[in-house]
Amino acid sequence: MQQTANYKNLLKLAGPLILGNLSQMVLGIMDSLMVGKLGYKELAASSLALNIVSIPFVCCIGLLSVLSPLVAFKKSSQQEESLFPLLVQSLLMSSFLALIFCGLAYLLFPYIHRLKQDPDVIKLSKEFIFLLMWSIVPMVIFLCLKQFCDGLGKTRFPLWLSLLSIPMNFILNYCFIYGNFGFPSLGLAGSGLATLITRISICLALFIFVFFGKEFKQELRGSFHFFSRELKEFIQLGLPSSWQYTSEVAAFVVLGIMAGNFGAKQQAAHQIALSCATFTFMISMGISTAGSIKVGESIGSKNVLMAEQFGKLCFRFALYYGCLCGILFIVFHQTIPRLFNSEPEVIQYCSILFLIAALFQISDSMQAVGVGLLRGLQDTHKPTLYTSISYWLLGIPSGTVLAYLCGLEVYGLWLGFVICLSIMAILLYFRFKKMIQVYHSTIYGDTV
Repeated sequence: MQQTANYKNLLKLAGPLILGNLSQMVLGIMDSLMVGKLGYKELAASSLALNIVSIPFVCCIGLLSVLSPLVAFKKSSQQEESLFPLLVQSLLMSSFLALIFCGLAYLLFPYIHRLKQDPDVIKLSKEFIFLLMWSIVPMVIFLCLKQFCDGLGKTRFPLWLSLLSIPMNFILNYCFIYGNFGFPSLGLAGSGLATLITRISICLALFIFVFFGKEFKQELRGSFHFFSRELKEFIQLGLPSSWQYTSEVAAFVVLGIMAGNFGAKQQAAHQIALSCATFTFMISMGISTAGSIKVGESIGSKNVLMAEQFGKLCFRFALYYGCLCGILFIVFHQTIPRLFNSEPEVIQYCSILFLIAALFQISDSMQAVGVGLLRGLQDTHKPTLYTSISYWLLGIPSGTVLAYLCGLEVYGLWLGFVICLSIMAILLYFRFKKMIQVYHSTIYGDTV
């Protein structure tokens, strides 16, 4: 009976988080669909830009990912006076970091040709990269406020804003990419402009809702001061998590750039398959975030058994969901690529990448959940080490050998995903079991 109640509570919290994550992925897939109509080189340019921009963006996301479980922990442990300084410090630090990355983008872009990409792809990506980079700032502010709301269980308004961004971005894309309704035809750059306007709009709406609405008056009653205890906690947990996210995505970026070494068609196929694989991953991320919040609440109220139960539920969900996604990828491996592009070679490459993606759906879902659960236990250092080893010492080297030495090209790179994600899932699962034993011993004075 208790397990059923926990499952309902988990899904009730995870539902809006999953929808919010999926809405952002729908935006990315919609951009790929609309840009893909311009041609495969535009799609390859979009892939190159997204790969480069994703590193600083995910660095900020990783930093902020600890905010929701930390907020849940403080709420459940009666530390509400810490919530306001925690939110403000998080906003200032993440926004400052995003601005630094925008400045670095301008300084480093002239060296992009050294990545040995198609010259036409580089030329097409220039304006798109800059617009996308500047859109990181409002999106980071939005995500910080959303994490704060999620940690308090107030997920509805951020969800509606995320869903509203889909039709808004579609209309703006339709106007700026193709030059409809009297707007100039900007091509790929139009997609970047649409993204920037959409992100500014939802950022302003959520900022007004949190700081000027009635919903958060009780939580925002504390006083703010620089270099507080809350900032120290945020940094101690956030920096390892940021590196973990960054190293993971940087590995995907490196593999994406390496895919460009095999030509624009393989790079375009890589972008399509990765967009769809990331879409399925967002559901796992929603469960991961919900699990981190529930585990954080349980640990805050010193209920280790409840934390363990939520952990088991999350891992079980990841297993079943990964199986389902793998089956769907196999069944529709030739159908989905045709929605994005009509180039026969791109479709052929992409269909095989979908079959490879099916192999890592279970491990990808399990490792996402494992990271979130450990974050709820305020354990970020070991998962960061596991990520670095799995991707940089195992995944990328093995993918490189398969791609270049074995002649598998982009397929070899993706087989590297299978290896590193499988190892990550195993390490994180056993790390969670060990940390539960540590908390159980600390709080109850015995072991399980």
